[in-house]
Amino acid sequence: MGKAPQEDHLKDLIARAKEGDRRAYGKIFRICYEDIFDYVARRVGNRTDAEDLTMHVFAKGLSAVSSYEERGHSVKAWFYRIAHNAVVDHFRTQRQSVDLEDIPEIADISDIESMVSLQEELAGLYKEIVGLPVAQSEVIILRFIEDRSVAETAMILDKKEVTVRALQFKGIKNLKARLGEAGPDEQSDDALIEPEIEPGRP
Repeated sequence: MGKAPQEDHLKDLIARAKEGDRRAYGKIFRICYEDIFDYVARRVGNRTDAEDLTMHVFAKGLSAVSSYEERGHSVKAWFYRIAHNAVVDHFRTQRQSVDLEDIPEIADISDIESMVSLQEELAGLYKEIVGLPVAQSEVIILRFIEDRSVAETAMILDKKEVTVRALQFKGIKNLKARLGEAGPDEQSDDALIEPEIEPGRP
């Protein structure tokens, strides 16, 4: 099922779930589980914790579904936002280190604006991504591995779109440096937060 038809289906299901249809929410769970699990697993690096957290995400979603508002974002983006908050809480309380050996297979990331060499092994490349500052790593993962839009990434991380674009720019630049393509960028993240320029303007 393509993105648009699937999203239309999810919107219909969540409208029914808001009215108390548990079967509709079950269908949402089956459609969204794999993507949300993959995202959580990439963040925590431990399959058991990822499974527990993912179930927590959908339990949280079920309790909050009656107050769901679209606000121009996809249904999956709403679950990614819950998942992001769950991961933050997990690390705040557990303080566990990431076990990179238990990270599931990574999706194709060849569209990272042609800036990352496809010769790098995915496992090695992912280690470099998680080695970036947390804010940059989160943006890179959501934008290019989870295939979220800038707007959805901003909503999930509770950041402004201009901040997401700046973190994406610096994250890719630092990732290239880690792969030996350029010198490291020592600027702070704040130095790259600039007003957005309208298309066509200098």
